[in-house]
Amino acid sequence: MPITFAEPVNNSIKSLVDICYAHLQVSPKGTLISKPVNEIYQAQYEFDNDQNEYPEDEGDVSSVSEPIQAYPFTPSNRIINNFIIAVDSGVVPLGQIIGGGVAFAIRGAAICYANENLLVLTYNSGPLLITPQNKPFVFRYIGQRLGEPSLYIDLKDGKLIPQPSAVDTPNQIEDRCRSFIERIIQEEAIAVLKANGGGILLLDGALTHGFDTPKTYLKTMLKTAETNKIDVCAISKKSRIMIGGISIDSLFDQHPYFVGFAPLMKTINKEREAYIKLKIRSAKDITAGTEVFAARFGFGPPGLTFRVDVYNTFGSTNEDVINDIYSKCRITGGYPKPLIDAHHYSTFLGGDILSLQADLVARTGLKIKEEPSLGILFQPFGAFGK
Repeated sequence: MPITFAEPVNNSIKSLVDICYAHLQVSPKGTLISKPVNEIYQAQYEFDNDQNEYPEDEGDVSSVSEPIQAYPFTPSNRIINNFIIAVDSGVVPLGQIIGGGVAFAIRGAAICYANENLLVLTYNSGPLLITPQNKPFVFRYIGQRLGEPSLYIDLKDGKLIPQPSAVDTPNQIEDRCRSFIERIIQEEAIAVLKANGGGILLLDGALTHGFDTPKTYLKTMLKTAETNKIDVCAISKKSRIMIGGISIDSLFDQHPYFVGFAPLMKTINKEREAYIKLKIRSAKDITAGTEVFAARFGFGPPGLTFRVDVYNTFGSTNEDVINDIYSKCRITGGYPKPLIDAHHYSTFLGGDILSLQADLVARTGLKIKEEPSLGILFQPFGAFGK
């Protein structure tokens, strides 16, 4: 299979970086406290997302209103454009500035499968440094670009005021920026699919609006996909949604050799209507998709069951879309290979981290100081949490 790599210049990502540095105020004598490279390398996996999932209190919901009907995968029997694009992104923390500020970098990938051809589109932010001085400008731009200017930063009496608990912590700052860049890559993937007659957009996560994705933006994105013959499928590695007191990833535990899917929207709605007093979200609030499935793409190990959100286009059913994912994607370890590839190409290696830190030093004049470790004081028991 021939593989082609490209790194297009995306104007929205470029604008984010430009705004970051245009409003950056940092002392050239400042110090960036950084963890050892091996710890930074591991830390990036803490951001492995299903970022759109909400925690929710399920109360005492303990019975399913009706049996869940599951179906084995069947070969795709419809004629569609064999063009699939899988999108993922990653973020790596580079350190924190003494006195306030967080440094990180974001990388994303769009893996384009067209029959026997593979095109890898890669996107890189380079090192980003968010401080109290440039944070309002960066996140005001993100809100404007997503169609909701006050998403993170409100404008009152000519002053930019952060929304409460929106971009306070380093984790929030890093993941909000990562989510924004991933949405921008998804937009570009839709444009590529549109230019080639449609296909399937495969995403990591859920089709849910939330802290980092306005409801109107998500609906507009899905409607654009629908009108251009693009089916959207989002696969969540984790889900907090419960059905009859059982999590989605445990629904097929009693059937270890089953490979297939079960539609859940009707069951979720009927069950939750019986517990309306608990104010549990309806299925329509759980997803912007047209169906939520529990799906197992292969039997163990690992034989995992995933939440799969689908938004089907004209001329296709929800079942067509999930069957196409199984039929047209190579399945590796019970998971679609395009998403595995997208994850690989959006991951940072140790050498990348050192290069990004060097780039940041060259841009800002900051000095890097490795965070001291007290591990040696607590041997042989380690120093976890010290």
